[in-house]
Amino acid sequence: MAEPTPSRPATRRLPRDQRVATIMQTARAVLRERGSEQFLTAEVAERCGISEGTIYKYFATKRDLLIQVAESWFEEFLTEELPANRQRPVRDRLFHVIWNSLSLIRRERALTRFVLMELRSDPNYRNMRVYELNRRIAARVTEVIEDGVKRGDLRADIPLKLVRDMIFGGIEHQTWAYLRGEGDFSVEDSAEGITDVVFRGIAVRPASEPAGIDATVARLEKVAAALEGGLKTLSESRSAS
Repeated sequence: MAEPTPSRPATRRLPRDQRVATIMQTARAVLRERGSEQFLTAEVAERCGISEGTIYKYFATKRDLLIQVAESWFEEFLTEELPANRQRPVRDRLFHVIWNSLSLIRRERALTRFVLMELRSDPNYRNMRVYELNRRIAARVTEVIEDGVKRGDLRADIPLKLVRDMIFGGIEHQTWAYLRGEGDFSVEDSAEGITDVVFRGIAVRPASEPAGIDATVARLEKVAAALEGGLKTLSESRSAS
């Protein structure tokens, strides 16, 4: 007597939130591997074990799915990356927030590229939630600068927006080749370089500790004054003799 064929177990339906979370997590993995240009919802569906049509029950378009993945990524970063201790020196805090922004790009190249190249050029970008989340990340930099100004460590005569733009402009230029897949960069070295250049430009210089070339000029002026004094003394002594 033939054995009865076992019936196929019914596929367990996941709750909506869990299904959406699974799709987004898988979409993020596919995006990381393929980039937004070669991202396919069909591959996401296959990895999730669902039909492609199921994805469109929860996300209006492929672009909508990618935007929500980007939003989730920013929210994750804002939750995990805590600002540096306010009691630390302002330069250390500035390095900390710049390092965090660079490490964010380093970890998620494809997502960063999608936001910078496809979303930021969208005329509706400023109305997107991802724009507001990005502003919250940038606000951590401006908060450090504002604190530094209030404490008297940083100059108050340079517009805050200009300093912020210089920092994030530097970050983009340091990472652009990496985002194009044409090279790599060191988070540590880039953060140190950007911090050093920016901090030297906006730090209040104590009168007793001139910085950079000013210190060299000050030392040369002291040497010149000493030599001038010595020559004057020698000239007077020769005249007297």
